[in-house]
Amino acid sequence: MKRIALSLCLCLASPLFAAGPVQTSEVVVDGVRPVVTEFISANPVEERQFSGVIRGEDVAALAFQTSGRLAAMNVEAGDRIKAGQGLATLDQITLAQDVTVAEAALSSAEAQAEFAQTQYDRVAALLARNVATTAQIEAARAARDAALAQAESARADLVRAREAAGYGQLIAPRDGIVLNTNVEPGTMISPGVSVMEIADPTGREAIIDVAESFAMIIPAHGRFTVYHRAEGVAPVEAELNVIEPVAETSLDTRRLRLILIDPPKDYRIGTLITASYNSDAAPVMTLPQSAILTQKRPGVWRITTEGEKRIAHFTPVTLGAEVGGRIVITEGLAEGDEIITHGVHGLEDGQEVGERLQ
Repeated sequence: MKRIALSLCLCLASPLFAAGPVQTSEVVVDGVRPVVTEFISANPVEERQFSGVIRGEDVAALAFQTSGRLAAMNVEAGDRIKAGQGLATLDQITLAQDVTVAEAALSSAEAQAEFAQTQYDRVAALLARNVATTAQIEAARAARDAALAQAESARADLVRAREAAGYGQLIAPRDGIVLNTNVEPGTMISPGVSVMEIADPTGREAIIDVAESFAMIIPAHGRFTVYHRAEGVAPVEAELNVIEPVAETSLDTRRLRLILIDPPKDYRIGTLITASYNSDAAPVMTLPQSAILTQKRPGVWRITTEGEKRIAHFTPVTLGAEVGGRIVITEGLAEGDEIITHGVHGLEDGQEVGERLQ
């Protein structure tokens, strides 16, 4: 009976006697899986055209060296000027009166000094004959010295008045173009206050305002194409010169200064232009943050085609600024590379992946 029971147990445990097919718990993982990818493009923003204006590269402010009332402004904004040309004039009548007053003051001071010298000589002669006292000679000497000092001061005032009369006309120091005038005739002007601004007509640059996030990703010496607003004028190339360090807080923009490369005469100072960033000359590549895998150094999964297979390879990259949820890639990738953007933590180097999912 024991042998019969043991045989029955063995038969029930054998798969040959199972009521149906055996179901196993083993999970078979297929090495080829679909992936979400993105092709590297040098187009981090949809719109790359910016409005701007042509400005003078070398701008100087002109001012009078003396105070006075502005009598005449001989130029207007946009006028071309020559070196030595008279640009503005102060009230010459007032300046001439100042010279006359200074001359009269000097004559009076010199007369007082001459009289004081005569008095001193007289007291000195009396002192030599023991008629005058020491106190009298000291008083005469003090009066003489004071009168001489007053005459010297009056003489200096006259020199200043005559110089001021010579500074009554503002002269152009060089050839240029008038950008703007800051005062009107009849205005009282102090020394050093800017009367107008002039610029060298040959040195021109394009001024544009861009979003601060875009300014952060433009490479040094990035190239732009500048378009004239008028029809029939050929565009010119420009190179980034300066990004002004202070942002316009109200608009969140930064000002860029572009050097024009061999601009024609049509691009005059004050001309309205449109600048387009040339991504072909200096591509700017970005990826979503989900595509970045941080190990010993940051990298991404780049897909290459090997025969009929699509293989994922870990590629180290150099990261740049963060722009609106995306990361600028400065080194390591080329435009057109296919990069996996989701599920980057579940891959191995050399693993085969499937077709691209949108």
